[in-house]
Amino acid sequence: MIRINLLPVRAARKKESVRFQITVAGLITLFVFLVSIAFYFTTRSEANMIREDIKSSQDELRVLRRKIGELSKIKEQKRVVEEKLKVISNLEAARTGPTKLFKQISDSIPRDAWLKSFKDQGSVVTLTGFATTDEVVAEFMRRLERNLNVGFVDLEIAQKKVEAETREDVVNFIIKVQK
Repeated sequence: MIRINLLPVRAARKKESVRFQITVAGLITLFVFLVSIAFYFTTRSEANMIREDIKSSQDELRVLRRKIGELSKIKEQKRVVEEKLKVISNLEAARTGPTKLFKQISDSIPRDAWLKSFKDQGSVVTLTGFATTDEVVAEFMRRLERNLNVGFVDLEIAQKKVEAETREDVVNFIIKVQK
């Protein structure tokens, strides 16, 4: 019988198998190492991008806060100007108000009536004067109601007297007008 010594072949195969396993283990280790390095660098670049985004957002936030401060100053200035304009318009209305009232009363006075005094007491105007007849006083009251568009026109006093200077009969009157 022929004997073949297979031990060196088995040992060679075993050595080759170990070498193959070490090579595979080394390649797997190298692959894991390369994947880890790639993961590290991508994570690091993402972190840097996020830091840059945070920095740019903070810069933008500072700029916007400055603008908000400027806007609040502008709003305050606008409010002050609006208050001043309101005061000016109130003054303008108060300035022209009595003038308009005088004009309306002047347009309402009949030919045979005269005013002695005029008192403006807030919402009530008191007119004192004299006329030639009671009908002239009534006409004056009707014209006041029509021209002034007021709440009421009230005749407080109407009495006949003889005028001292001219010795003529006249009707003294006091009319109250509510604005």
